[in-house]
Amino acid sequence: MKKSSVVLAASLLLSTAALRAQVPTPSAATGLDVGADRVLADWGQITGYFATLARSSPAVRVDTLGRTTEGRPFIVATISTPANMRQLDAIRATQAMLADPRRLSAADEARAVAGQPAVLVISCNIHATEIGASQMAMELAHRLATNDTLQGYLRDVVVLLVPSMNPDGQQMVTEWYRKGVGTQWEGGPLPWVYHHYVGHDNNRDWYMITQAETKLVSRMLYQRWFPEIFYDVHQQGSNGMRITVPPHVDPIDPYVDPLIVRGINQIGAKMSWELESRGKSGVGDGATYDLWWHGGARSAPTRHNMIGLLTEAASARIATPLTLKPEDLQGHSRGLPRYERRVNFPNPWPGGTWRLRDIMDYELIAAEALVKLASDQRAEYVRNYVALGRKAIEAGSHAPYAYRVSAGRDPEASRRLIEALRWGGVEMGTAAGSSDIFIPLAQPYRAHVMDLFDIQRFPKMERYPGGPVERPYDVAGWTLPLQMGVTVTAIDTALTARLTPMTAMSPEFPSSACAAPGAGRYVALDASDTRSYGLVASALGAGREVRVSGSGRDARFVTAATGSAARGCAPRRVSSLPAGARLTRMPRIGLYRSWTGSIDEGWTRFLLDQERIPYVSVTDSMVKAGKLRDLYDVILVPDMSFREIRDGMPASQVPPQYAGGLGDAGVAELAAFTRAGGTLVLLDRASELATTALQLPVTRITVPRQDDEGAQGAGASLYAPGSILRVLVDPSSHVARGMADSAAVYFTNSVTFDVPAGSAAQVIARYPAQESDILLSGYLQGGSAIAGKAAAVEVPVGRGRVVMFGFRVQYRGQSYGTFKMLFNALLGEGDSTTRR
Repeated sequence: MKKSSVVLAASLLLSTAALRAQVPTPSAATGLDVGADRVLADWGQITGYFATLARSSPAVRVDTLGRTTEGRPFIVATISTPANMRQLDAIRATQAMLADPRRLSAADEARAVAGQPAVLVISCNIHATEIGASQMAMELAHRLATNDTLQGYLRDVVVLLVPSMNPDGQQMVTEWYRKGVGTQWEGGPLPWVYHHYVGHDNNRDWYMITQAETKLVSRMLYQRWFPEIFYDVHQQGSNGMRITVPPHVDPIDPYVDPLIVRGINQIGAKMSWELESRGKSGVGDGATYDLWWHGGARSAPTRHNMIGLLTEAASARIATPLTLKPEDLQGHSRGLPRYERRVNFPNPWPGGTWRLRDIMDYELIAAEALVKLASDQRAEYVRNYVALGRKAIEAGSHAPYAYRVSAGRDPEASRRLIEALRWGGVEMGTAAGSSDIFIPLAQPYRAHVMDLFDIQRFPKMERYPGGPVERPYDVAGWTLPLQMGVTVTAIDTALTARLTPMTAMSPEFPSSACAAPGAGRYVALDASDTRSYGLVASALGAGREVRVSGSGRDARFVTAATGSAARGCAPRRVSSLPAGARLTRMPRIGLYRSWTGSIDEGWTRFLLDQERIPYVSVTDSMVKAGKLRDLYDVILVPDMSFREIRDGMPASQVPPQYAGGLGDAGVAELAAFTRAGGTLVLLDRASELATTALQLPVTRITVPRQDDEGAQGAGASLYAPGSILRVLVDPSSHVARGMADSAAVYFTNSVTFDVPAGSAAQVIARYPAQESDILLSGYLQGGSAIAGKAAAVEVPVGRGRVVMFGFRVQYRGQSYGTFKMLFNALLGEGDSTTRR
């Protein structure tokens, strides 16, 4: 090499090093000692730092994917070498071809395997109180942009770094924590959910895709970037492993490919190796977390041919250190029955002080280990990504070849099912002469469709032959057509019809509201169509009477025509109002909002907002102020125990204005409201409020819980943590308007009712008498305890009524098949609903 060339190369290296040295650290840019005890950067400071980093380094680009539920910027930082950054559009275009091998020629594939960077996503802080990763993300981004070794790895890797999957919650937690520093409540819980609607359940939304943040990331994953690897960074409790990494525990969902499992295990082993090599104790694997459930941020990608990773670091008290003695450290049932040295936990942490800084350090090492391995194994990850897509396409060459989705009795539910699949990147189309939508299964995301449409049967796993059976860690069944009440048909012969690809995110199914308009002064809406209820609420809110005709699945709402459209179509017209119950005004609905941060309350708010059902949030002080009957016709209490309702948060954990719950006085006010003519609607465990405070002639059958105080039947053997069960519905109940004679309900170790003969209680729905007829999808142990028992009841109390649902009638925005039961309970029976 000529001397001038050597000098030029050296000059370039020095210039690059000088540029990297000028990139400010997170602490320098924010003015905070990032990672120090009791110090947190909020979302504005984090986004400000990433903007500074992008201006300072050619290795970083920051994009705003969109806005959060509360309007904050949702950002992703793309980080690689400057050379790769200049080629991002080409890299992304190649990723799209890799994700769909039908578009990939042999030459294209060979070139990609030879040189295409692996693309990986690192997602941080989806659970807002698991705050460490939002702080770690700034340091990781800085190190990736400035560290020579890491920049070397990034020649083969593009990192998409999401500093927080829940920016609204990150801001909430940071602000709440700062207020508590120096007080007795430092590091304590928030008295509300740490997302506008769904709190912790934002990590349960990854196949239904209902929330703004989930939609933004799903678009990035399945429509724009198509990464090979997705890594979700979490925190867990404080008293066990310092960090839990893959491999995970059994079972494995049948639609998670073995190659993906091997990739998860390989990367987890690399993380463990690097952590141990860096002197980090307390690293474990093969504990707690399984590969069964579909719906988390790291599990949904595994049904999209991506390696989905999860780590869980031990938590501090937000940013306040914890000191743990050896006797404070505990094992648990799955993978670590005792806190001791084991093959999957060879170097237990001995105890001591655990800090935010420790969390960040462990997470940094794990993330950098992933980047290193992705660089080392780049060609294999690219090659196997293509192989997984090709395998999925080939699997669609035998039965079932496709699914057919019909409008059915609830076109809105069918529309929403298709919309969820579209957000998940699923291909589908329409055929000439049919209003149905066809989903061919010879496509890369076949596993995603199959796992959502198939029946789940949680496997029987004995700890040893004839020994105790392992129960599900989380949800056991999730079959969407069952939950949503949607007609889906498997097609077992090869499709011959030519399909027109669907490009819209949401279809328009024909429905009762979109039938031939006809003539007449009135519009008729089927009660079986979920979209009808928002229109009914709108009519009542505008002062128009609504008449109800028929019952069960034949029920209809009829009201005066106004020319308004139901999602773009002219409602069906009829010439006269039918005989039937009269709804004369919209009931005044109060939704109880305790200061315990009820996720079920958040999902209920989301559903009511989505369907445009008006309500008012009712807090403890509002209930205790009394005169509820003057203010409300209906009070809705989401799933929570009676102790939670009555006692709320202890004063040791939250400031006094948020402590104490309803107390006996508030409970008495709810009872008085009901006896004075109000309707009390209670979801799942909240039914204990009625059986205890109102002494209803109904016995609750429940899985035993520490916070359950009311009388309960023999439910000791009952266990179904998240499964779909069959109920038989009484069509004569107004709550059953629009419902068929049987329905699928979501059961999460929920409540069942034993109604004695001769009771005034009306059974709205009950479980079949034969235990073998109850389970539809998931896992049910001890089903004999609920066979023939009531799943939902309505009980008269004084001049009012109590409606109790013993299942999740509005489960996580998914159970469209039973939404209408909740809406009917809120609307009431008729004239008596608005009695004052």
